[in-house]
Amino acid sequence: MLLYLIRLSDKLGIDLVAAANRKIVANAAKYPADKARGSSKKYTEL
Repeated sequence: MLLYLIRLSDKLGIDLVAAANRKIVANAAKYPADKARGSSKKYTEL
């Protein structure tokens, strides 16, 4: 499955490392560590 993802991203011109970093930044903004750690609440409930 990982090899398929790598090949697909290559064909589509997607940089997987950059995409992962963007997702990490988006998640950090959506789920601040000081509020979300140890909680199962949805981001709209934090």
